[in-house]
Amino acid sequence: MRITPLRGFGVAWLKCPACRLKCRPTAVAPDGSCPRCGEPRLLKLSLGGRPDRPSQDTDHH
Repeated sequence: MRITPLRGFGVAWLKCPACRLKCRPTAVAPDGSCPRCGEPRLLKLSLGGRPDRPSQDTDHH
């Protein structure tokens, strides 16, 4: 059994724009819609992570 983290870096949550339900990707309906209201488009939230920016090369020749 895999235990997913609830907080910290790399935690993925989805939010429904219609009913404002926040859930994990494993809780969505089989077709990828909101489990509460059936909205087909869920928004991805980033909580506790750092912004995805490529690391800058500090070694300039």
